[in-house]
Amino acid sequence: MKILIMEWFLAMDSKVDILILTASFGAGHASASLGIKEQIQRIDPSISIEIVDIFQVLFPKLSRAMYKGYNVLVRNNPKLYNYFHYRGNEKPRSNMNKIFSRPILIGLKDYILDINPKLIISTFPIVSQYISDIKDIYDVSIPLITCITDVVNGWEWIAPNCDKYFVATKDVEKEMLKMGIKRERIVVTGIPLRKEFLKSLKSSFNISLPEEHILLMIMGGGMGLIPEDEGFYKWLNSLNKITAIVLTGKNNDLFESISAWNLENIIPLKYTNEVAPLMLQSDLLITKAGGITVFEAIASSLPLIIYKPELGQELENMKFIQEKAIGRIAFNIESLKCIITDFINNQNEIIEYEIRMAKLRYDINMNVLAKESIKLMKNF
Repeated sequence: MKILIMEWFLAMDSKVDILILTASFGAGHASASLGIKEQIQRIDPSISIEIVDIFQVLFPKLSRAMYKGYNVLVRNNPKLYNYFHYRGNEKPRSNMNKIFSRPILIGLKDYILDINPKLIISTFPIVSQYISDIKDIYDVSIPLITCITDVVNGWEWIAPNCDKYFVATKDVEKEMLKMGIKRERIVVTGIPLRKEFLKSLKSSFNISLPEEHILLMIMGGGMGLIPEDEGFYKWLNSLNKITAIVLTGKNNDLFESISAWNLENIIPLKYTNEVAPLMLQSDLLITKAGGITVFEAIASSLPLIIYKPELGQELENMKFIQEKAIGRIAFNIESLKCIITDFINNQNEIIEYEIRMAKLRYDINMNVLAKESIKLMKNF
């Protein structure tokens, strides 16, 4: 373990002020980590920050297989995923878990002490648990911030030695207060976003729409979590009132299929770094209910159509979307068609959704997130 971890020591800067530990189960945790780093360094560029995938540190030879297995699980057996998700959320973590994780903690402790950051920020639940255990067992005093990347308040995110929690909404804060977390440890920041979602950008894609066409963005193709049925896209194309951009990510099969169908009003795009400007141009977004994506849409005032929410955190994010009336939920392909048709026939409804989302944008407070992080780091 130590030999493998030493490879990571050599890759790190000699001086690291803030270590952000994350995981690559989906793109959201890493995206939030990058948003945090960008905002802190915008305020103070001299602060050295490293973003590290904890599982690439602990299991460098197994991490890729772990992530592939996760993708297969969420696509093919979301019920099994939810079983473990809800088990971890329903009550505080037991001491037995700490005992079983002791071999992992030893290697991670050596890694942390070698880097010796002034602050650790976690954007993944198990990271918070492990760092909290290390602080307890080995008397490590490095402050820990947990950034919760969904609109949730489950026990899986709660760690006894966490100094601050960054949470998505005031409602999450209220629930955490009920769980016994002290108010001074909770900061409402929204879910962290990358800098491009916080300012207006122009896209290099020049999309000219026919008169009265709605621009529909469909996102989530990289993991195969959006409609792939030819009949759906042919139906969408036949409406003649919508131009659809389909972000297929690294799903080359989907990109090739849509391209081969040669549909006039459907534009497939491979992996792109221009999601933010494309969101600003769009009128509606069909996607999964990931916390990061939901807040990217809020920042863009882009009404949501959530397609087939199944995972536990998606269902919690879905409740938030419904409570704030910023999107609609499609549990199958037929309800998806009905919602799209409804928006076409009631385009004023899109404007109402945009207004509600614009108000929520003020809850995204990246400045306070960065300032709280810097303050805690400097007090160490």
